[in-house]
Parts: sequence; structure tokens; C-alpha cells
Amino acid sequence: MRVHGDKRIQRRTGVLQLNNYKDAKPMLQEDFDNMCGYCGKNSTIMNERFHIDHFVPKSFDSDRENDYYNLVLACPKCNLTKSNKWPTKDKTVANDGRIGFVDPATEEYDIHMERDEQGYIRGITPLGENVCKNLNFDVRRTDLYWKIQCLYQLQAELEKFRDKLDNEELRFYVVSNQFLKKYIKEAFVQGE
Repeated sequence: MRVHGDKRIQRRTGVLQLNNYKDAKPMLQEDFDNMCGYCGKNSTIMNERFHIDHFVPKSFDSDRENDYYNLVLACPKCNLTKSNKWPTKDKTVANDGRIGFVDPATEEYDIHMERDEQGYIRGITPLGENVCKNLNFDVRRTDLYWKIQCLYQLQAELEKFRDKLDNEELRFYVVSNQFLKKYIKEAFVQGE
């Protein structure tokens, strides 16, 4: 399955050079559907203040600091983990096919990365494995946040029909609510 599930993140077209990259946050939130471009965590569900990552770090290409097409909505963990990493050391080359990064707002991201059945993010190519290593996906609880998001979606669907649920369905709704609270508590207690 895709890292972002059924959501497609894509930057809008026609954005001119920004005066300050921070001005792009509302656009990024909309274009990324409030999800971290790298790990797919949802900022509204987790009630987190997301960062703006410079895909090509400012330290490698200061000319792109205010370039909308170089910005990625990122959860704090992904942004701080990626930081100024740029394995190719060439600002014009994101990856060499084996090492580097893939812009998560491109279709290429799905070629290299996937989410397994448990919700963990895995590389499916050597480059994808390298991205996972650089973002520490091999040791992070990407599964926990994915399960929380799936439970939220399920509960939203059930909520639409709550008055029409039979006893067994209502019991399922209550149990899923308990799991959701447990996962959220675990997520905040353990952190990522």
C-alpha cells in the first residue's frame, strides 16, 4: 500500500517566489492534506504543529529557501531527522538511484516506498531503503500513527450511522473507540 494511503499529495501549480517560506504553510497544509509528506502522519488527528521542511536544505541551496516547490509539510520528527541531510552533496541531484531522497510530492515516492500491512514504512528499492534509513523509519513507530488514522476513518464512517447501528455494531463502535484512545495515549506516552 502507498505511504499516504488513498491520499494524493501534490503541490499546486503557479506559485511564484515567496517573500518568506513560512507564508506557504496554509497552501502546504491544503496540498498535503494535513499529512507529513515523508511519513504520512496526519497533523489534525495527532493535534501536532507541523514544520516546513526544505527538501533541498537551505545550507545546500539558499536560493530555494522561498521556493514553494522545494517545501514539504513535515511532522516535527521527520523534519528534525532529515534536517540538513543531503547525501548526494549536489544541490541539483536529489538521489543517484541508490542514495539520497525522493520528493514525497511526486509519483516517484510511491515507486521507492510503501507501507506494509502492519503500517510500517518500508523501502521497496535500494533508494527507498536509503530514504527509510535517513528518516529512521526502521526504528520509528510509523505503524502506530497509521493505525490511529485508520481508526479515525473507521469511526467517522460509523458515526454517520450511529443511530442505526444494531447492538453488535454499536459494541464494535465502542471497542474501536477504546482502541483509538489507547493508541493515542500510547503514541503520546512513548513518543516516536
